[in-house]
Amino acid sequence: MLAKLSLIFPFCLAIHVTAMNAQTASETPLSADLARYYFGSPEAEITARTDLDSALKRLGNFRGQINTGQHLLGALESYEQSLELYRRHESYLHLRCSEDRKDPACDANAKLGSEVNAATAFLSPEILLIPEAQLHGFQSAEAGLKPYQFALEDIRRDSPHTLPGTEQAFLDRLQPEIADWQYDLYEQILAGIPFGTVETPAGSLDIVRQRNLLASHADPRIREEAFRRRLDGFASRRDLFAFALLRTVRAQDALAQLHNYPDAPARKYISMYLKPEQTRALLTSMAEHGDVVKRFERIRADEYQLSNHAQLRVWDLAAPQKDLPLPITPLTDAPSIFHQAFAGLGIEYQKAFDALLDPLGGRADILPGGAPNRYAGGFSTGFAGSASMLFVGRYDGTFKDLSVIAHEGGHAAHRGFMSANGVKPLYASGPSFLFESFAAFNELVLADYLAEHAADPRLKRYYLEQWMRIKGLDAFYGAQDALLEQQLYEGVSKGDVRGPDDLDKLTLRVDSQFSPFPAITGELRNRWATLSLLYEDPLYNINYVYGGLLALKYYQLYAADREHFLPRYMALLKNGFDAPPAVLLRQYLNIDLFDDSLLKDDLVLLNRRLDQLEAGASN
Repeated sequence: MLAKLSLIFPFCLAIHVTAMNAQTASETPLSADLARYYFGSPEAEITARTDLDSALKRLGNFRGQINTGQHLLGALESYEQSLELYRRHESYLHLRCSEDRKDPACDANAKLGSEVNAATAFLSPEILLIPEAQLHGFQSAEAGLKPYQFALEDIRRDSPHTLPGTEQAFLDRLQPEIADWQYDLYEQILAGIPFGTVETPAGSLDIVRQRNLLASHADPRIREEAFRRRLDGFASRRDLFAFALLRTVRAQDALAQLHNYPDAPARKYISMYLKPEQTRALLTSMAEHGDVVKRFERIRADEYQLSNHAQLRVWDLAAPQKDLPLPITPLTDAPSIFHQAFAGLGIEYQKAFDALLDPLGGRADILPGGAPNRYAGGFSTGFAGSASMLFVGRYDGTFKDLSVIAHEGGHAAHRGFMSANGVKPLYASGPSFLFESFAAFNELVLADYLAEHAADPRLKRYYLEQWMRIKGLDAFYGAQDALLEQQLYEGVSKGDVRGPDDLDKLTLRVDSQFSPFPAITGELRNRWATLSLLYEDPLYNINYVYGGLLALKYYQLYAADREHFLPRYMALLKNGFDAPPAVLLRQYLNIDLFDDSLLKDDLVLLNRRLDQLEAGASN
């Protein structure tokens, strides 16, 4: 598998429920100490690239020389050393770029990634040239190759799709011009749209950067204005967005076919150890069960009608209950909430999350109110031998913001566990849906904890609804986007999708299987333009499908027998990816990834939770 690259906090729920006009922009941020964990300065990072260059040169010395077990081991070890050094640079540049999208680190990161991929492209093709019998001989003669057995099997599995080293290196160097420019264009188009602000009693709120606050505002007129103006902004550039998206699809399909795959979706699914036909069937099945999402929306509509004497519209889905102040958590209070919420996951996990959010630790970059040119989303970094870090571009104190910290912090904690456990660099990366499943499980635990400890029954219901809306139904929202993307690729290939009007029709057809609102809300037909992941990381959405289904399964096991589940779950987090995902899930948690019972059991859980919401509303 060659990669492409303790504190004790007091807790009082009362601090979590403050008025919505308690803005967080003046709060003290959490700052990442890049000099402590990465490089002392941008100049120091550039100077340190000589170490990476030397490691790549040592690896290059094995080109054409992998003719003994000892040389094969040396090549793999050199590759891992290069990977460790590169990931340190990549993490540093990515964090700098996210702090300021105009920082030269953005271009430097893309360029460095292409160079490293090109320099290492020879390795897989040369390993594939080794005859099977000779490879077995190498492994028998060199005991040091034993830990690399799965990595070698993974390379051999990819044999029909691996290009000769020179061809792959050529493609890697041209990657930015072939398939990366579309997202750059998307961001430039987006930056040029004057979305503006919405005036509220608490002041002006930015339609894009403060979307969560606007979507959950108590005033329906403010929610509606923010909703319409945001989607109208996207619609104003729909021709350009469609141009970038269709070029993304064609580029991804062309790259897939160059690697002897029928299309880009098949290439993506197979790389994740998923069968394309099985994955398409799962998406179809989830669309057939889209009524579970519609049922939640009906419950929200009935509740809204009862309390507001008005029909619920799509912009009201995140509205708070009438007369219930929107729960806002100051960033300074967030560590105590996570300390308590994750106590149920065991002391080891709790301490890991405490350390991540410790202001003195310098491992989190979270900015209340955000900033111009700063990436507004969240992510984590970390790799073998380095500290994991958490980045959240904008924090406004909503539950959604807390949920982002739980999710991205979950990724950071997972990376930290693997690093501390000595997981080999080649096994520190794997199918992203497993990463997503661990992070999504955190969000379920957080929402449940807040619901359980809410003194106000209305606040308890609010968190129960957040459990469902933000993560409980995540697999189905992911399926909605993944099905749209799958059918987009099919439509472009057949010539049926050629412009924004076709994209509107496709979006309406897919989305109507999961919600009644697309049919009655014209702006939603342009939803495809808002899905930045289609451009940034094509076909990633399938990870949220499998990740969401698995997170619900973990939740069931956790709720049924915590003492049995947690040691096995922690062992899985620490293990890394030294086997196919289905094997790891079966080995550690006795979960069958491909059994129909996974979806069926999750549907039982979701409908049971919906029964509780329905009963609570009627009472």
